[in-house]
Amino acid sequence: MSLTPSRRALSVVIPAYNEAGNLERAVQDVVRVVQDFDDYEILIVNDGSSDTTGQLADRLAREMPRVSAIHPPPNRGFAAAYRTGLAAAGMDYFTFVPGDNEIRPESVQQIFDAIGVADLVVPYHGNPEARTWPRRLLTWASTTEINLLFGWRLHYFQGPTVYPTALARALPATVPGFFFATEMLVHALAAGCTYVQVPLSHQERAYGRSKAVGLSKIIQAELAILQLWWKIRVKQFRAVPGNLRNPSGKLAEGTKP
Repeated sequence: MSLTPSRRALSVVIPAYNEAGNLERAVQDVVRVVQDFDDYEILIVNDGSSDTTGQLADRLAREMPRVSAIHPPPNRGFAAAYRTGLAAAGMDYFTFVPGDNEIRPESVQQIFDAIGVADLVVPYHGNPEARTWPRRLLTWASTTEINLLFGWRLHYFQGPTVYPTALARALPATVPGFFFATEMLVHALAAGCTYVQVPLSHQERAYGRSKAVGLSKIIQAELAILQLWWKIRVKQFRAVPGNLRNPSGKLAEGTKP
């Protein structure tokens, strides 16, 4: 039995915090890609921005069909913005695209084209040289540690994974900060979900700089990895309800499309 819905209907949340210079292009890239889906919606979550991101989100929602703007309370971070979008999602599949427009349009296309090939679409860095060396080192260290602890061979755990929406809502996302994406994916893989890995290419953001890396976030990530290992490998905890698991209990390695 597969977890994959039969209908290609996609909810895309675009979290945006002070991304007035990048948001419109990010939304336009997604809109171009999803035109051939059975149905779609784009949920811009303005995460308490202090610039004109909120006004821009409202304008895009007025001008573009199936685009909505959500304005939760003042800045709560990427994870909270993701959960806000997930709670509002109405389509069969769910994912996020960052509002900083750092994902190339052709990569968005490749990721979305792979929906339905397996339970999960798991993007990874196809051009790591486009990132700074500290971020590349941190990515390598965390990915290697998780693979060793769990016996997997994934290229990346922090990307915009595409989930069946019902599954995404069943997965824990309790880690503060951006590492919630890894927490969700690790629980999904532990439940036996099949996956396909798709390369993702980054581009330079037009305005501003990344908010994803900091010492406190690195410490949070390391603690989260160890806690996940303890809960899943030692305590044998499974967060996904039985009716959403792959009955084989095995993790099937997908192939690249």
